[in-house]
Amino acid sequence: MGKIKIGLIILGSIALVGLVVAGVGIAKSSEIKEADNVNVISKAEYVTDEVIVKFKGDEKPFQVLKVPQGKVKEEVEKYQKRADVIYAEPNYIAYALWTPNDPYYGYQWHLDNSVYGGIQMEEAWELLGAPGTPGLGVTVAVVDTGIRKGTDLANTCFVAGYDFVNNDSDPTDDNGHGTHVAGTVAQSTNNTLGVAGVAFKSCLMPVRVLDATGVGTYANVAAGIRYAADNGAKVINLSLGGSELSDTLEEALAYAYGKEVTLVAAAGNDGEGGPPSYPAAYDNYVIAVGATQYDETRAPYSTTGSYLDLAAPGGNNNLDLNNDGYADGVLQQTFQKTGRRITWGYYFFQGTSMATPHVSGVAALLLSKGNATTPDQIRTALQNTAECLGGTCPNNTYGYGLVNAFAALGWTAVPQCTSDSQCDDALYCNGAETCVSGVCKSGTPVDCSALSDQCNDGVCQEVVGGYECVAKPKANGTVCEDGQFCTVRDTCQYGVCTTGSTQSCDDNNSCTIDSCDETNDMCVNAPITTCSGSAIDGCCPAGCTYETDVDCPTAVMCWSGTNLHLYRAADQSRKFCMCAQGSYGYKSYKYNRSTKIVYKYVNTADNTIWDVTSLSSYGPIYSVTCTDDKAYPTNIDYTYPK
Repeated sequence: MGKIKIGLIILGSIALVGLVVAGVGIAKSSEIKEADNVNVISKAEYVTDEVIVKFKGDEKPFQVLKVPQGKVKEEVEKYQKRADVIYAEPNYIAYALWTPNDPYYGYQWHLDNSVYGGIQMEEAWELLGAPGTPGLGVTVAVVDTGIRKGTDLANTCFVAGYDFVNNDSDPTDDNGHGTHVAGTVAQSTNNTLGVAGVAFKSCLMPVRVLDATGVGTYANVAAGIRYAADNGAKVINLSLGGSELSDTLEEALAYAYGKEVTLVAAAGNDGEGGPPSYPAAYDNYVIAVGATQYDETRAPYSTTGSYLDLAAPGGNNNLDLNNDGYADGVLQQTFQKTGRRITWGYYFFQGTSMATPHVSGVAALLLSKGNATTPDQIRTALQNTAECLGGTCPNNTYGYGLVNAFAALGWTAVPQCTSDSQCDDALYCNGAETCVSGVCKSGTPVDCSALSDQCNDGVCQEVVGGYECVAKPKANGTVCEDGQFCTVRDTCQYGVCTTGSTQSCDDNNSCTIDSCDETNDMCVNAPITTCSGSAIDGCCPAGCTYETDVDCPTAVMCWSGTNLHLYRAADQSRKFCMCAQGSYGYKSYKYNRSTKIVYKYVNTADNTIWDVTSLSSYGPIYSVTCTDDKAYPTNIDYTYPK
């Protein structure tokens, strides 16, 4: 499989250099504002089966009362209407807000910020008991340009990966894109260095499928997806895309999805109305992610479309809406490579490539916490808890909206079903649906392939109370083969293979009689041996004329057409051409793939000994092309000399 255009391309643009270490554009310490590690805030979230009530004349300042699950608002209203109640309200939850001590974390507006909220990472981390558990026990495969371990990945968990570009076990990044993406997923966090990552206790699996220029093939991407699925990855991040559909790629996605792996891919950087990007547009298996900028509007490059599932911060390096002195890109540690020189730094990148790992990281958090354990549950949790943007959701601009890590972690799976009957769609051709772990699973479609042939497709057809398999004719004109050698260009007509035109056996030789032999599946080009009419001299053997002898009786029979087939060997073909054409030598021969009675010359030297013997042999020759570039069939008589 070749490359699509320039191959698969990474979907994040290497844009403006932001905070850089190693002496290039170092951020001054005075510019770094460290936040307190713990603040207490209140959220509009409450215990789902409790209310707080203050009764008149009660010695207690308030009482916490149990109510039916999910009926808090209704019960509060009831108590508020009672004459003996001073007030009633939900039992709201207060959270201690954990903030990592990474010095450049304040520039990561895309994780959490006081104006628009980012993806609510601080609340999510605190809910998980940070810094100890975010993403713990989950492996995220970054299928990309590889990963190069910088100083800010030193404390991150890694598992073995693979390099499908060079076919070795060293998936080190030579581009910088994959390293930046990996940092957003699981950068070492709360280590007093650099920046933070979403699921920083998860393990990274580097899978290199794109080369140093950020280009790769669908074959490598498909192989990388399968590798990750086979080696323990539960989330696969695909910050890459191509413009073409591919069975190879789709089958790899289906394979991983079937192994309960969550697939997250970049929606593309072709802007509004741009073409679909694959693998993101394979919506049956993949969570497609578009990009927002600082103000939670669509980044201008982010591709729109019906396959979009979610949006996440991808940045816009043309803006500085938060006035921090740096471009509004996504900040992570990565490098630039010039020759052998590696320049590490903290770079602001933009693109749907940068948005995607935010979602992959949140998926890892959900898996680690255990409130969503399957790809379908994770998709549902992320979609149902996203911050709706752009009006009614879902829409083609933001999908279900901006991913919200904190809200997603509060999602609880509601069983879709409790029995197989609840999944039944009343159709028969798609098989029997089943309820598995509270989720409806599709059945196995009815196989009607026994009715398929070259002019018909076996298809399942719904009937009252069941189904039936029928043969559906293919389009008239579909090419078929009627099994006859002497006809060509056969086509299907109303489900039947219809004979086409007659096979042409014309060898462009006026001295042969051309015909098609259906019995032996061969063309026959018999030399004219009766010297009469226009065939005199021009077609008869040399020295033979109608005036002297019509059938050239002085010639010796050097091969009999009753022999039918010649023994397959080079010296036999040379001898045959001496007989048939007059020159000892040949260019090629044709033979049947079967075993037949053949005849072979006893003496194959360049002489006039024509004795033959018979035997049974595989691959009998039925035509020999001699040095004059003419084909001589073996089922006619030949005389010598010419």
